[in-house]
Amino acid sequence: MEFFKIYYKYPTNIVLETTVEKYFQLPAVTICFLNTISTETFCRYSTDFCQKPNNLEEFCKKHPIYCEGNITYLKIPMTGYYSNYSRRLRAETRNYLLYEHFNDRELYEISRPRNSPITKTFILDTNGMLKCYSENLHLYQNGLRPETTEVDFNSSSGFFITGFKLNMYKIRLFYALVKPQVFIGIHSPFVPNNPTFDGTAIYPGKAHEFQVELDREEHRLPPPYQTNCKDNGPSEDAKPLTNPNSYQMCLEMCKSEFSTKVYDCNLALTMVSAISDLCFQSRNGMKPIRHSKPISELKKRRQSCMQDCRPECLKLQYKYKMASKDLDIDGKSQEDPNNFAQINIYVKNTEVTVLRHVPLYGSGETFSYIGGLVGFWLGVSVFTFTDTIEKLYRKAVYWKMSLKVDGVQSAPSLEIHHD
Repeated sequence: MEFFKIYYKYPTNIVLETTVEKYFQLPAVTICFLNTISTETFCRYSTDFCQKPNNLEEFCKKHPIYCEGNITYLKIPMTGYYSNYSRRLRAETRNYLLYEHFNDRELYEISRPRNSPITKTFILDTNGMLKCYSENLHLYQNGLRPETTEVDFNSSSGFFITGFKLNMYKIRLFYALVKPQVFIGIHSPFVPNNPTFDGTAIYPGKAHEFQVELDREEHRLPPPYQTNCKDNGPSEDAKPLTNPNSYQMCLEMCKSEFSTKVYDCNLALTMVSAISDLCFQSRNGMKPIRHSKPISELKKRRQSCMQDCRPECLKLQYKYKMASKDLDIDGKSQEDPNNFAQINIYVKNTEVTVLRHVPLYGSGETFSYIGGLVGFWLGVSVFTFTDTIEKLYRKAVYWKMSLKVDGVQSAPSLEIHHD
């Protein structure tokens, strides 16, 4: 009984091993743009928020990209820079960030499209709002399976996963003083990522090459072990945006529920999918709203929800090294290489570091342990049985001798009787 208590109480040993795998589990790749509002598009539709530069000649000398072609009717947003300032400008620009008046896909080209759909999310950052596009992102369970690929090394640089060509000056940016800024994150498909903190900044005029490696942590154990982890594979029955695929996402969802009920917007999610969840869209203006339940009760519910979150059965962590060099564009092209950036992502090798939790007692150790117990029990039993038989035999001999003595004493005598 003690063995089985130990068997269930201390179920695992941690084994760290490096394996070479034929199929590589692809990471999620997230590209975020900090400024995607086109001045030309904005002033075409929101004429009340634009005006001609106060000093057109000086403005064009500082920012010649805005003054290409006919500048007779040139207008710029009323940001206070070479223009008046409009207080209502900030609210007006949000619609352009959210509802793609400009086709954002013109900002980048995918060198090698993958099978997974592109997921659009928003990230609220200290620098502003980033508009992000992700490949192979699976924050919630659904019917789609994260991508894997068979790796074949035909190049010294490694196996090419995907690539992006960024046209960072495709549009005349809303703020003339702000340079276009792009961030990239290479991360687990199951875990949210903010590339401004956990990723890498991309600079125009550069070719960026990433070499990716994978560390995998497996928690699932074979029966009869009870593994306290959550499956993060595909699920046909999962409702959209309900079943988190990672422990981190589960925690964010618990905090998200609290934030939504208190502020009527979502402060907790790193990557926000629904525009209605963004906090600056809240009608409440970031003030606590009235609700039937007190905040203390909502906090208890949030804490209970977070305690129920379980680690995922499969953890994927991607490490990468980046090298940059000047971008080389075809000599026949008239384009300025400083307006572009190139991203190439490779797998150099398929050596995967696996941290695995294995049963504390393998099948061999288990049967050896049980066999030892059984053998010991049998040994004790045989010894006890032999001792008992010996004692019974001695008693039988003793009883037999006693019976003989009693028989001799009670036999008739051979004395002669005289009359």
